[in-house]
Amino acid sequence: MEILSTGEKIKRARIYKGYTLKELCDNKISVSKMSCIENDKVKPEEWVLKFIANKLEVDLLYLKQDIKDQLAKNINDIVKSNDTKDHEEILKYNFKFARDGCYSDICFQILHLLFNCYLNKEELEKAQHIVHNYYYYLQKCFSYERTVVYYIDIAKWFLMSREFLHAVNYYNNAIDISLKIDNKGLLIKALYYQAMCYFEMDNYEKSYELANKIMDLMDFVEEDIKKAKIYHLMALLSLKTNIGEFKEYEKKVDIFYGKNLRNKARALFDYACAMFILDMKDSAIHYLIKAEDMYPKDDIKELVRFQLMIVDIFIKNEVLDKAQYICDMVLNYAIFLNNIECIERAYYYKAVILIKQGNFEFGEMYMNLSLDTLLKFATNTKIYKRYIKMGEMYYKMGSVSESIKYFDFAIKLEQKYDFL
Repeated sequence: MEILSTGEKIKRARIYKGYTLKELCDNKISVSKMSCIENDKVKPEEWVLKFIANKLEVDLLYLKQDIKDQLAKNINDIVKSNDTKDHEEILKYNFKFARDGCYSDICFQILHLLFNCYLNKEELEKAQHIVHNYYYYLQKCFSYERTVVYYIDIAKWFLMSREFLHAVNYYNNAIDISLKIDNKGLLIKALYYQAMCYFEMDNYEKSYELANKIMDLMDFVEEDIKKAKIYHLMALLSLKTNIGEFKEYEKKVDIFYGKNLRNKARALFDYACAMFILDMKDSAIHYLIKAEDMYPKDDIKELVRFQLMIVDIFIKNEVLDKAQYICDMVLNYAIFLNNIECIERAYYYKAVILIKQGNFEFGEMYMNLSLDTLLKFATNTKIYKRYIKMGEMYYKMGSVSESIKYFDFAIKLEQKYDFL
């Protein structure tokens, strides 16, 4: 995705061919003019470009494509890839050219993609850091459609930060404008995420009301992945509100997710979490086991993170035998990957499981392994919380002196950094 001006393309092709400026010009163009063209001081005429393209044996359209055209193509390629997770550096590279060229509309589009890139990776601080620029370029190329896109993105940031009321307000603004300009695509997106907000706030009645509005607009939803996400939400609401339509929506989710096994597995995980809350323990266990088995094994790092989520849910719901089996697999994978964060988490969960099973000796050992690993990378806040956990563990084990030691560590850390 390298971006070159017309002059840079000519110069690079000329040098590759081994021509001097004089040899390239061939008495057709002055050397001084060609030098100015290569340095982007003069814009070449059509006949000049045709002559150069023929002489250097390069595509004429390639030479004619200016920086703005290249930026537009690069962005289009990223959007088509449907995966902005790993595009941070590419987007930042393209943004520099868009900014220097004063292409405000392209700057806005790149910042929209970059903002969502950070959200997809749950890097909320990075997303917050570019909000000022994002808003600046919205004002530079204002339109109602871009305003809705901006509101939805900011609302999603609040949603992921669990500041649901702020998110709801931004989604309300997005919905109002979408209705005003009659943009069904943006309206559906705003309604969907607002319904998710209310779902997270346990206001299932309001969430279901919004989801039904989306169902009335399903004819305007073209992509299967979007249909699947909507039915995914309806399936969860069916479980939460006991409206008896879960199986119907579950089938639709399965159909529209198609071959996307990651999303299918995550849907099963979500159903299981809801089932545990509804005291449907056997069904929940069945769905979690099915989810773990279904999740693709092509990316071990992603698999490990998903398995850790399953272990966490099993532990919280006292399904310790299943939690232990998967946790052992996770630990082996994490060690193979040499992923320190996953190793720490696996040690920690293994300790919690062993302690719950009454095996305090080995539980203590794994908890200390977890702490030693955590100290290598974690924030002071996380270390503080772990010291508290260690103090509680030793208190329950009847080891008062060790308990006091870790509570004292926590107090000293709090006093030193004053982060609470």
